[in-house]
Amino acid sequence: MAEPLASHPDQVRQLFDAKAPTWSAKYSPDGRLTGRLARFAAALDGHVQPAARVLDLGCGTGELALAAAAAGMRVTACDISAEMLRRAADSDIRGAVQWVQLEPGWRELPFGTEGFDVVVAASILEYVDDPSEVLGECARVLRPGGVMVCTVPDPLHPARWLEWLVSMVARGLPARLIRHVPRLEGYLGYLHVSRQRHAARWWSSAADDTGLQPIPMPAKERHAPLRLFTFRRPGHAPQDR
Repeated sequence: MAEPLASHPDQVRQLFDAKAPTWSAKYSPDGRLTGRLARFAAALDGHVQPAARVLDLGCGTGELALAAAAAGMRVTACDISAEMLRRAADSDIRGAVQWVQLEPGWRELPFGTEGFDVVVAASILEYVDDPSEVLGECARVLRPGGVMVCTVPDPLHPARWLEWLVSMVARGLPARLIRHVPRLEGYLGYLHVSRQRHAARWWSSAADDTGLQPIPMPAKERHAPLRLFTFRRPGHAPQDR
């Protein structure tokens, strides 16, 4: 009897558990994600106080969370991948970050309402089943005046056209051939679980439905494989928190 197929959230967890051993290398000086830390820091510049309470949603091996903690912020970081979290915690030799394991199919974040000044979601929303629900949870845990920064695939970028083409071609390849090419198998696995490929207007509308308002971004941010959005929860922060 064939084993039942894993749910989509479990497929995402399995994918990132498998990627965990080499994920930190992507943040090395010549790694693919080497510019991510500076990009998020620039997006938050002028919007965040030095001791801000930050939630890193989908923290991976913790590079963003640890960089924020090193800058003096109070950071909580969470992920559904136990392997990613284990490596993140191992890197946190000073215990500067609170690491939290999420269930793959979580519906509600295990944090109180209005508990954070900042929510960071770096390349996370593309993998969830219901982005609107996740955005709603991010809005709930943000204090009034709090900021959310996230990145999502830009379907208008040529890199995303190539991904679509690879997916179409791969459908005609025998499964046994794909299994013999590990890099291709891994890449197709990523394309299979990265389901939320929406236009910028869709993301802005989904955020607006949760009460999150867009903060205008620099023009240079509008032409990248990953589109960056910055949103603010309306209102003013209570003083002396």
